[in-house]
Amino acid sequence: MAVRMRAWLLGVCIACLLLFVMPVLAETEGLKISLPETVKGYTPCEIVIESPVTGEVELKLFDMTQNLWLVRKEQISEGKNTIPWDGLGEYGERMFAGPYRFAAKVKGTDGTERTGTAKFTINGTTQTLVYALPSSETLYLDKGEKWFVECFVSAECLVAMEVKNADGERAYYREEQISNPDGVSIAWAGSIDSKTKIPAGKYTVNMWSKLNPGYVCSFPLTVKETAPPKPAIAPTGSVMPERGMSDEEIWEIMMKPSVVIDSNGTFRRFKLYSKPNTSARAVGTLRCALQGVEVLDVEGAWAHVRASCHEDGQQAEGYLLLKQLTVYSPGTHYGVLIDKREQTLTVYQDGKKVGTVPVSTGLVTPGNTYRETPAGAFLTDVHTGSSFAQEGYRYEYPLRYDGGNYIHGLGFVRNGRARDYSNNLKKLGQKASHGCTRVSLFLQEGCPINMYWLWIHLPYHTRIIVLDD
Repeated sequence: MAVRMRAWLLGVCIACLLLFVMPVLAETEGLKISLPETVKGYTPCEIVIESPVTGEVELKLFDMTQNLWLVRKEQISEGKNTIPWDGLGEYGERMFAGPYRFAAKVKGTDGTERTGTAKFTINGTTQTLVYALPSSETLYLDKGEKWFVECFVSAECLVAMEVKNADGERAYYREEQISNPDGVSIAWAGSIDSKTKIPAGKYTVNMWSKLNPGYVCSFPLTVKETAPPKPAIAPTGSVMPERGMSDEEIWEIMMKPSVVIDSNGTFRRFKLYSKPNTSARAVGTLRCALQGVEVLDVEGAWAHVRASCHEDGQQAEGYLLLKQLTVYSPGTHYGVLIDKREQTLTVYQDGKKVGTVPVSTGLVTPGNTYRETPAGAFLTDVHTGSSFAQEGYRYEYPLRYDGGNYIHGLGFVRNGRARDYSNNLKKLGQKASHGCTRVSLFLQEGCPINMYWLWIHLPYHTRIIVLDD
C-alpha cells in the first residue's frame, strides 16, 4: 500500500511539474523558418515563417563564425508568412560563398516569445551591376577634365548605359561588356555619334546589367559647353579642420579646392625643397595627384607649402615649383574625416554627419616609420578592385587616397570555408596597420555605414581628411 501511495504521489508531482513548465516550452516551440537550401546573391528568394502567433519577427543573419551581417524586422501574422530577400547583407553587400543561418525571434501580441533557426548555403550570384560612380556630376563638351563612370559587376555581363533628358526622353544609349573582375572605368566625351554631341542641359543616367535589370544605378548629370578655367595657384589658408569645429565648419574645409602635384601615377614622389632652388636640401617627399598641400605663399616660380611627408608622416614646410601644381575640386556629396587620436572614421554627406565607426590606422614600429598614417587633406583615386592580399591576409573593398595608403576592410585568413577576421577585429579602435585605415565589414547596429558602404558610395575625388594625433 505504501509503495502504491508513493507511486501515486510521484505521478501527481510529475503532472504538476509538467503543468508548470508547459507554458515556457510553448513560448519556444511552434516557430518554423525555412529558405531554399542554396541562395544566390542579387537573386530573389523567400524566407518562409510559420508562426503560431501574430507579432513582430526579428531576423538576424550570421555566418559560420557568428559574424552578424543583416537584421530585418517585419510584422507577421499567425500562420504562414513569406518575406522576400535577395541574398544580400545589411548594406547591400554580396555574401561570399559558404554556410549561413538565420536566427528568428517572434514577439507575439500576447507577450510570448518564440525562436527558430534555419541553416542554408549561399553560393554564386546573378550577374549584376554593383555600382556605377561618376567621376563628376558635370561633363564638359570642350574636353575639360575627363569624365567617366566607375563600374563594378558581380560577374561578367553586358551593361547598359542610358542617358535621358529632362523630359524623360532617351538622348543616348550604349552597351559595354564588362569582364574585368577589378571593375572598369567607362569614359564618355558627350558624343552621340561621330558627328553629334549631346546638347548642354540636365540629364539622368541609368545603368544596369542586361542579365539583372532590376538593379539600376542612377545619377544626375549636367552637360555644359565649356569648362571653367583652372584657378591660379595662390595661398589656400588652412586645409585642415581643428578639433572642436562644428560639422558645418568641417564641411566647409572639406569642400575647398585641393592644390596637388600634377603628374600621372599616384605612387610617384616629389622632393619638397628647403629653399626655392632645385639644388637645395630636400626636407621630405610628397605624393602626387591626391595629396593636397597648404599653400603658404607664392614666390616667383615657387610655392611655399606645408604638408605631411611620405617617409614618416611628419609635417614639413618647403618649396615646390608652381609648374608642378594644379587644382582639383573635391566631389560635392561626401567627405571622410579620420581621427588618428580617437581611431575613428566619420562620414559626411551634403554637410551632415552620417555615422562614425572605429578604425585602425598605422602602427609605427622601430625601423618602420613609413607605417605612420600621414595626416592631411587627400582625394580618393579610382577604385582598384574588390580586394588585395598582403602578408598572409586578404583585405576587401580598398579605396586608395594616398599612393600606397588605402581605406579598406579588415584582413581575414581562411579557416576551412570560413573567413576568420578575429585577429584584425579585436584591434579596431587602436593603431595596428601598416599605414592604411582598416574598417569593419560587419553590421554595427545603429550605424548606417561599414567598409562596403564606403566602397560603393564614395566616388573618384572624394575628400579624405586625416587628423593627426
